Formats: sequence, structure tokens, C-alpha cells
Amino acid sequence: MSWLKGTTPPYATAEGITELRKVRIGGVDQWILIRGSKRSNPVLLFVHGGPGQSNMYLSHLLDGELEKHYTVVNWDQRGAGKSYVSGKRNPSGMNLEQLVQDAGEVISYIKDKLGAEKLFVMGHSFGTILGMLIAHRYPAHVRAYIGICQAVGLLDSLTASYDWLLEQAEKQGDVKSARELKAVGPPPFRHFAKGLWKYSVILQKYGGKVYSKKGWDLFKAIWSAPEYTLPDKLRYVRGVTFSVKHLHRELLNHSLLQAVTKVEVPVVFMLGAHDQATPSELAVRYLERLQAPSKETVWFRQSAHVPHYEEPDKFLQEMIRLRDRSERR
Repeated sequence: MSWLKGTTPPYATAEGITELRKVRIGGVDQWILIRGSKRSNPVLLFVHGGPGQSNMYLSHLLDGELEKHYTVVNWDQRGAGKSYVSGKRNPSGMNLEQLVQDAGEVISYIKDKLGAEKLFVMGHSFGTILGMLIAHRYPAHVRAYIGICQAVGLLDSLTASYDWLLEQAEKQGDVKSARELKAVGPPPFRHFAKGLWKYSVILQKYGGKVYSKKGWDLFKAIWSAPEYTLPDKLRYVRGVTFSVKHLHRELLNHSLLQAVTKVEVPVVFMLGAHDQATPSELAVRYLERLQAPSKETVWFRQSAHVPHYEEPDKFLQEMIRLRDRSERR
């Protein structure tokens, strides 16, 4: 009956930790997955993107080697993944400020559970906006911030991406795609949810989301995710739709250029050279303006929006390097 319970394969050694637990965060139940081969390893909190696109269901596909060097924490934000039902019961909490407050409680739980003084925070896509806000709000608890495909603002990203995509379609004589893009209108689209879906499908077609591998493997991984029950898997898309519905208006008017101009922790941006979902040139310009103790850009030349999936060996090497550098400091 594991399809109803949801389990996570345990580590065989006494040094390891495996925990999948529902925790009361911000007044609602939210799910946290902790996995690592050694409790003594540094802690890494993964802040998933979307909004609403949990990374927990991908942990068995992406995190296996990383868990040998970090204790990896995947948190399903309110309204997302396993936490969708709780978020749905309190939609008024679906805003950036509440998510940042939730993150503070998650960090406190992790520190108490693992006895960690500080932890690494790593965001992906939308999670990089939330991740930067977390690093800005809680610097005393953060060793370093890592942004995978760093976003700056939703509207800026969508506009630059849409313009690039329309140009590509017209250059290649792709009349159908060009016509569909013009029909949904430029961002924020004539109807946001429908326009976002149509644009995303065409973006995937042109390699702006996944460049060197097949993106289908990321989508079908949910069916083999041991941490997700069958009802979780069936509800996943509902959580994405719900999160986008309640967060997109605020995100369209939000930009890190104004919200976070300075942080007190080291910052690393891991960028896909072919990323057009969160165009990398916007992240580079933002990093130039950002004030931080140290700043670094790591390029993934064969990747678009998911370099940790497209170039896993390079990603792991970079994560080990960042861990070792932090330990020396």
C-alpha cells in the first residue's frame, strides 16, 4: 500500500538520515523531505520553482549523488505538491511574504532537527526569486545562496523570452507557432494561464527549457516518485494551477532589482547558456548590480533551464567545489 502512504528509501548506514514528514508551518501542514548519507555533511535547502512545481518528486531522479555530499532538504511549499491541500484551504496565504515567513520556519525546523548552525539555500527558476528573498531576510542562517537559472522578475523574463521565441519562429518559417504566439499576445498575455501554457509548449519545442536532453523524462518521473502517493501524483497539476493562479499577479509586479539590492551572504548563479525561460542575460545584469560579499557565475554550456538535469556531472562537481570552499572559509 506504499502508493497510499508515500515512503522514501532509507539509507542503510547509521550515519545517514531519511525523513519524510508533514510539519506545521505558517499555520498549515507542509511536507519536508530530508535525505543524506552523512548527518555531518552540510545542509542544502532546495527552494523549488513554478510557482507550485515541487522538486520533491524529482529527488529520486536528480539528488542521489548530491546526497553523498550534502544533506538535501526538499520542501513542498504551501499550495504545491504534497502541500497542495493545506494551501488550498488557506489561499490568502499564497503570497511572497507568507512564503518567506514559511521558509524561516522551515529553516528553524531543519536547524533543530539536524543541529546545523547554517545551511546552503539553493533556488531554481521561480524558486530563485524566493531564494534571494530568503537569503536577504535570514543571512545569519545561510552559508551561501545558489541560484539555478536565476530569475529577476516574472514579467521581464517572459517578455524577453517571448520576443526571442517569436523571432525564432519567424526566422524558421514556423507560421503555426508564430500565429499561436501572436494570438495569446505578448506577456502578460491576453489570458495569463492559457497564454503561459501555449508559450511554454512552444518554448520547449525550440530548446529554451531543455536543450541537450529530452524534457519528457522530467515529467514522467512523477509516476516513479516513491515520496508521492497516487493521490499526490494526481493532484500535482492542480497544485501548479492553484499556485500560478494565486501568485502570478504579485509576481508580475515584483522584481529583485528593487526588492533585493544587497545580501550579506556569498552568491553563486548557475546559468544555462541556452536558457530562455529565465533568460540568462537578465541574471548577469542583476548580479553586476547586486552587492554581496562574493559573487560568481557558473555557466552550463549544454543546458537551458535545467542544468542540474542536463549536465549532472558538472553540476555535482560544482556543488562539491562550493562545499569545499565554504568549509575552508
